[in-house]
Amino acid sequence: MQQVDKQKNYELAEALLAEQNFAAALIVGAIAMLLAATAYGLTTVVWPFSYGFAAAGIGIVIGFSMQYLGRGIQMRFAVAAALYTIAACVLGNVIRAILSAGRSPLHVIGSDDFAEYVQTGLAYVSFVDLVFWFVAIWFAIFLARRPLSREEITAISLYELKA
Repeated sequence: MQQVDKQKNYELAEALLAEQNFAAALIVGAIAMLLAATAYGLTTVVWPFSYGFAAAGIGIVIGFSMQYLGRGIQMRFAVAAALYTIAACVLGNVIRAILSAGRSPLHVIGSDDFAEYVQTGLAYVSFVDLVFWFVAIWFAIFLARRPLSREEITAISLYELKA
């Protein structure tokens, strides 16, 4: 490889790394987590058979939102998306327990019954839930990082070898 080609690859890699915005990815991931968990809780109360699709939707929403604003290529974006997805699935089950009891989520948060609803929400978790949560985590990890072309992958690899 010529020195000119190496320099082009280094510049491309530096540009790709400079485009990343981990703070924006964390913020939009947290917002997506809250919205997706709420949608998961509502969906599973209204249509009890759809919890698998709703869980997969959590991973898709969090992954796409973090990819869109974060433009990340490093593994930390995928790890953050996975953690947000796990938290959203658990929070969605808690919201499902609250709504199944016919209570307002705002009323429950302000009362002493919140710990009881958390336990009830975690009691809803079954093996099938865990399978779909795993699918959601896979979607989040896969979608959280920006897809790269072959040229961009080569540039990043050469840049990491240089460092």
